[in-house]
Amino acid sequence: MNDKYAPNEILEMAIKIEKDGERFYGYLAKNLENPGKKEFFSYLQSQEAQHAKDFERISKDIVDDVDPQLWADAKPYLESIVNGVIFPSYDEMVSKSKYMDINGIADFALSIEKETIVFYNEILDASKTEKVKDILRKIIHEELGHVKKLLEIKGEA
Repeated sequence: MNDKYAPNEILEMAIKIEKDGERFYGYLAKNLENPGKKEFFSYLQSQEAQHAKDFERISKDIVDDVDPQLWADAKPYLESIVNGVIFPSYDEMVSKSKYMDINGIADFALSIEKETIVFYNEILDASKTEKVKDILRKIIHEELGHVKKLLEIKGEA
């Protein structure tokens, strides 16, 4: 495991995750035929864009806020994300989704959303101030909403 990653680099990864999600959901909104699914993925696209902006806005606060001991505990998991072990790139997401039906796309998006929630919970656990925790809780709550809606899509297919 690489010991060179600092909290600000992990936060850059969080921003990248959100921006890749925004692009991926935009791709789905553009390429799916069902109007309801297009609208849903367009909504997810806008949510991910807002999450990226939220992380950009609070990134300095989070870096200054992180508890060093909690950071040490969370670092191995977070580094595995940075090293590409858990989150696929935008190009990988598009490539994999091209041959999936809506259930496959929903399953794929669910797996990414769930890992995102775990990732953000790790950052939350390492944070000390309520300002940062409140913003992270809001983002996590919205990501949980994405999971719920994706499960509904699976039920409709």
